[in-house]
Amino acid sequence: MNQFFLPLLLSPSKHKINHSHALTFLGSCFSDEIGSQAKLSGFETVVNPLGTIFNPISLAQQVLNAINTSNEIAVLERDNNFYSWEASTKIVGASHVEITDLILRKREQLRHHLSKSGLIIVTFGTAFVYKLDSTKVVANCHKKPGNLFQKELAGQTEIVSLWRSVLGVLNEFNPNLRILFTVSPVRHTRDGVIENTRSKARLIEVVSELITERNVGYFPSYEIVLDELRDYRFFKQDRVHPNEEAIDYVWKRFSEVYFTDETKSTINQIRQIRKRFSHQSETELKLDENTEWLLNGFKQNYPWILW
Repeated sequence: MNQFFLPLLLSPSKHKINHSHALTFLGSCFSDEIGSQAKLSGFETVVNPLGTIFNPISLAQQVLNAINTSNEIAVLERDNNFYSWEASTKIVGASHVEITDLILRKREQLRHHLSKSGLIIVTFGTAFVYKLDSTKVVANCHKKPGNLFQKELAGQTEIVSLWRSVLGVLNEFNPNLRILFTVSPVRHTRDGVIENTRSKARLIEVVSELITERNVGYFPSYEIVLDELRDYRFFKQDRVHPNEEAIDYVWKRFSEVYFTDETKSTINQIRQIRKRFSHQSETELKLDENTEWLLNGFKQNYPWILW
């Protein structure tokens, strides 16, 4: 063997992605990382409009609330700020009215983007959920007292059933939308190492059932990081989150599966222009005829890209 790891063999997808497709990323912090890669690569992208959400129950409800234009919002107050049980702590308002309006706008943003997206990438982070008053699953506990919540491992049947309903709603809402599931390689060590393994196994089993549905696929982010990159040098100092090198590698493997050579070439040119912008002032750019030519061409073809 002339290499020091066992490569994960991935077949090119017959469903290719190009810059005419809008992309939606929902889920754990790994969605944030890969979504950022998509933005840098020039795709029209929305990433976690309601903040980072880890559990599949809350993610499913977020999608249903957006598509069904629900006006029901569970609001809480903490330290004179207002939050929603369906969003992360980054979504905050100064009053009940403000947080309500913000959540409704975020739902509409998600609904609008899903209506024109060609692909939604959903990353499950953990199968553990927190139930408020032992009944309602919350997306975030917002630092409220622990005795208000009951923590439990969500059942496989429950998650699959709920997401099958979501997939049906998505297919009816946007028949051209493909759904791609991933399982986050970020380990939830606060749950415990053994508990995290149980949680990830539950999520992998859930996805294995869901990919039998129409327009649904799976990308093995979890397996790539935990198997191909099974070395702590590919993690940040917390030894939990993949570092920049690992994210770049996962994006490279994603590109191999879902991008044509033409799309890869376009991405390379877009990133070259972005790199020039990071090293040149506006005045210098005007003197660079090649950069100006490239920029004008991309502005015409991809007007949504912000330079």
